[in-house]
Amino acid sequence: MTKSVYLTAAEGNSGTRAVARVVIDQLLNDYPNLGVFRAFTNGPINSDDEFKDLLAQVGREEDLDVAWGTTRQAYFVDEEAAMTDLVKRYTDYAHGFDAVLILGLLDGDPVNPDMLARTGRAAANLGTSVFLIMSGATRSPKEVVDTSHLVAQVIQKENAPISAIAMTHADRELEQTQDPKGEHTPIIYFFDGEEVVLEDHDREVIKGAMEHGSDVITPLSFQSSLISRARADRKRIVLPEASDERILRAADELIAREVADIILVGDEADIRGRAEALGLDLSKAEIVSAQDPQRIDKYATEFALLREKKGVTYEQAVETLKDLSYFATMMVHMGDADGMVSGAVNTTANTIVPSFQIIKTKPGTKLVSSCFLMLMEDRVYVYGDCAVTTNPNPEQLASIAVSSAETAVQFGVEPRVAMLSYSTGTSGAGPDVDAVVEATALAKEMAPELPIEGPIQYDAAVEPNVAAKKLPDSEVAGRATVFIFPELNSGNIGYKAVQRSAGAVAVGPVLQGLNKPVNDLSRGALVEDIVNTVAITAIQAQA
Repeated sequence: MTKSVYLTAAEGNSGTRAVARVVIDQLLNDYPNLGVFRAFTNGPINSDDEFKDLLAQVGREEDLDVAWGTTRQAYFVDEEAAMTDLVKRYTDYAHGFDAVLILGLLDGDPVNPDMLARTGRAAANLGTSVFLIMSGATRSPKEVVDTSHLVAQVIQKENAPISAIAMTHADRELEQTQDPKGEHTPIIYFFDGEEVVLEDHDREVIKGAMEHGSDVITPLSFQSSLISRARADRKRIVLPEASDERILRAADELIAREVADIILVGDEADIRGRAEALGLDLSKAEIVSAQDPQRIDKYATEFALLREKKGVTYEQAVETLKDLSYFATMMVHMGDADGMVSGAVNTTANTIVPSFQIIKTKPGTKLVSSCFLMLMEDRVYVYGDCAVTTNPNPEQLASIAVSSAETAVQFGVEPRVAMLSYSTGTSGAGPDVDAVVEATALAKEMAPELPIEGPIQYDAAVEPNVAAKKLPDSEVAGRATVFIFPELNSGNIGYKAVQRSAGAVAVGPVLQGLNKPVNDLSRGALVEDIVNTVAITAIQAQA
């Protein structure tokens, strides 16, 4: 992943010009392949002279049109849309670099009341830390310290860590007020009237800021990571519902952003014509006809062989392949695609039943199940099974737990599994609790290294204070990341309650346990949902 840090002033006229140049010079020593990205512009990018000068410093003048996120005006009109654009454009820009210096407030930029909070939100959504520039001019040492603490509180409240501070217009008295043990945020001083000469400590501070990163995962930063991971090893994903405009628009974005190699199923002339009418560029998409006699013969022969015990003949197989979900699933099975995404037009059953019959479960897995990636404000949870398995028995519930933990790992979530129940530990009894107790024991046998706790109530799974009272010695209680619901009814209610009441973004369902990845879309899916699901499928195919 590309390293980054968000360099920004805490207020106007902080002396950002000198700091930015010194920081870039030093970063180029450690990261010769360095990018510079402007988070918010003031309007026409050609008029941003300071940004153009900094691009020139790293030899990237040609990046001017792509190395910026959004405008301040767009942010004030629609913050959510502007922040989404910012993250998308940064993700697309950054993937070719070892490190990127993100530029926030520079001298000459307008200072707005919400500026510090916006800085925190932007840095959090970009998955990075803040390198803060502050001025010591006209302030006593105590005032500087107090101001820096207030600024830090505002930014950190938005889930962005502060990795370093550059103090401009400083004097030697100010330097002596700082903690010599370095227990607080590391500081570089730019002294008034003195030539800037970096010492070893200063160089370490600059590199440390770039290496710092962030443990916070926002919905936007997680979706950005999906795109980055998918494009790192591009896979071929087939979309059989090319008759739907949303699929074509998603294919256009996926191709433009190099997320995956897209295969569309349908009539080529019709698809190309619709794309042209919609202003989409699908020139790099592979278009496969479901009427291709060679493919029909190859797929029908294999499908009849797979379903021989069910009495399926070659002729019946040919008829079955008229269903585009079956046709596309056979493409995956035969290695002509690495994964499939469907469901924008078809039902969940239309999408996943062919995969049960054709792709089947991977070795060591007895059950195909699902989970949702729940994107909370500052972290990602995994909920399973909320879409496929109706009333799992203890063995199936254990399989869901292990599969969901594996999915968590695939998407960068450290798995700590909570087997949910209305009872925590030995506080309750009854058949439903007994089933979770048995499932927990089986899951621990299947994956002895996996932290698993159950039965456990949801509050004890997520709240450290509750966990301290109910299960004080548990390594999962209060810190769970993977939540296994005892049956589909509670799982589906649970994820939708959190999605609608807590404002979480639910990504999925992600099918797990199949030999090759197939994923289902909601029939109400937005283009963004399709893009995310294709990225998820591509990442699964990488594994």
